[in-house]
Amino acid sequence: MKSCIVPNLFIYDWHSVFKKYKSIVKPNMTVLEIGASNTSNTKQLAMHCKSLIGVELSPKRTPLNFSNVKYITGDWQKLSSLIKTNSIDIAVSTHVIEHVPDDLLALNELYSVLKKDGVAIINTPNRKRLTRTIIELFTGKRKFPYWEHEREYIEKDLINLIHKSKFKHYTIKPVVLGLHGGPIYIYLESVPAILRPLSNFWEIHLTK
Repeated sequence: MKSCIVPNLFIYDWHSVFKKYKSIVKPNMTVLEIGASNTSNTKQLAMHCKSLIGVELSPKRTPLNFSNVKYITGDWQKLSSLIKTNSIDIAVSTHVIEHVPDDLLALNELYSVLKKDGVAIINTPNRKRLTRTIIELFTGKRKFPYWEHEREYIEKDLINLIHKSKFKHYTIKPVVLGLHGGPIYIYLESVPAILRPLSNFWEIHLTK
């Protein structure tokens, strides 16, 4: 177990996404990032591919183009109207799907723009993460901690969603098990199988 003070609690799940990305990306690939306002993450992705398209919903949060990165202001649910179908090798989206009103439509739109054998890497908070589960022992069920979340998922929710989508090949990975309050984050990098339902995040790998 590690105990650490960090400025951003999402850093560990980003590292997991980026590790998966680096294991499959090739220099000639076209990459899509959905929810691309964090230019630090975008630059890390763009270093390893030929070109990157960043899609950001809010015009105010859409950065300027740079290097091999082109930004588009648009909606994940309308992806096929923004990007040519069967044109993307890898898609990456971190902490976005829980904000999307129609998550099934979003997955099917993603399917349409991926090339055959293209891969999507998505992460999202676990609705039954350890900290929240403990808090709810005292408070009862709570509204999602972030008002803008349309929903959060347990693993079964994700499996049901994927089975309804056009994707047939997938894996779901639990990412870190931890307790946090303020800047203190105590966590296990490797989630024991018995504690999988209490992991902090889910990382989903989808293959077309």
